Amino acid sequence: MNEAASKHTAASAARDVGEAPRLPFAPPRLAYVLGVSAAAAVLAALLFVTGPRAIVYDSYHYDQLSRIVASEGLGGFQSRVRTYGYPLFLAAARGFRDLAPETAHALAAAAQVLLHLAASLAAAVAAGRLFRDRRAFSVVFAAAALDPILLLRATEMLSDSPAASLAGLSVFLSLPRGRRPALRAFAAFLCAGAAAALRPASIVLLPALALVWILRARRYREPLVRSLAAGLLAAVLPLAPEVASNARAYDRWTPLVVDGLYRDQAVWGTGMLKYGTSLVPARAPQIVYTNPFVPGGGSPAELVRTRPLAYAKTLAGHLFAMFDQDSPYTYVESLRPSARWPLSLLNYAFLFLALAGMALGLARVSAPGDSILYFAAALLSSGALVAIYLPVAVESRFSVPLYLLLTPAAAHAVLWLSRRRSGTIVASAIAGGGFVAACVQLSRWMTTLIR
Repeated sequence: MNEAASKHTAASAARDVGEAPRLPFAPPRLAYVLGVSAAAAVLAALLFVTGPRAIVYDSYHYDQLSRIVASEGLGGFQSRVRTYGYPLFLAAARGFRDLAPETAHALAAAAQVLLHLAASLAAAVAAGRLFRDRRAFSVVFAAAALDPILLLRATEMLSDSPAASLAGLSVFLSLPRGRRPALRAFAAFLCAGAAAALRPASIVLLPALALVWILRARRYREPLVRSLAAGLLAAVLPLAPEVASNARAYDRWTPLVVDGLYRDQAVWGTGMLKYGTSLVPARAPQIVYTNPFVPGGGSPAELVRTRPLAYAKTLAGHLFAMFDQDSPYTYVESLRPSARWPLSLLNYAFLFLALAGMALGLARVSAPGDSILYFAAALLSSGALVAIYLPVAVESRFSVPLYLLLTPAAAHAVLWLSRRRSGTIVASAIAGGGFVAACVQLSRWMTTLIR
């Protein structure tokens, strides 16, 4: 009787100060998971049938490499500019059969949507356990699974979506407590290594993930050496086939592509704020957003030394361009798509909530349970991915992993606002409206730079 009275008193006190009582995380209801997953599958199917269907440019190259892997195995794979990961993924999605490109595209999209849903579920479970709030699971799973940007990328025959899902899995598997942390570390680093095998830039997740596991060991008072050893072994496994392929074909012992283009990409990035690929009739395939701060571009090292302010503005433009979804699809069929502003407004609102949630969480403002571990992990992993992409000729698709990684932060902002008084909600809405309006103006300005 005393225990029940104590719980009632605690809940009443929490309501008096505007805080919801913290409830232990409960397993998700299967009906809810299935319902949201079905809605996501239907939305993905609609996006697939209305999007570009042509297998061209990077998609065509991946399709051809996947045919080689399907018929000859990894022993027949060699490429100076592609890693084996995505061709193997495509070959597996098509059942290692020789299929028409359109069929292969549909099967790849289905596999990518399933992987996206698995990553969304992992994000929701981690958020529910770390935030100790039953609502966190529901909000995060629905927001991640139904995110139109993530679903749009999942319908494309490009490596961005599965690499993003694996990056998210690597982080979210690292967060909840468990009885076998070494096994959890093995699974997390295996996903991170697989993400790097799909997209080489994802290799920056490995040191970020190691820092997350150091923080986790301190937070949960777990042994660290065994977990990191298991993680190192797991990370090596998906990278080993690429090392073997490069050594056999090119006598280069590297887990990345032989023709490292990063330095060239960084030079190209000084001359443009953003890059896109066009399927617009009678137009060149390159969509270049010229850089007004450094006309003509140049060497990044030289610009840092001689024109640091101009280069800083260039990097700021790259940062906004990464998150500016002015075209729904990677292959642009129209420079004025009808879905641009509905998608953009939703995107800017999400980014505002994610930034607000990160600020609240890192400042420990209403950050319950072990949620600080999530905010640290999101900052480290997102920061690593932004840093590797920021100097190059960026595309909107480069930001895809961050939408999944930041979804719990956006959910945290929503749940925090749901417990605030109306004045705080109104002030937040005004701030959010200002943020969205500023982003709209920046996006409109970026459009004027297209040539």
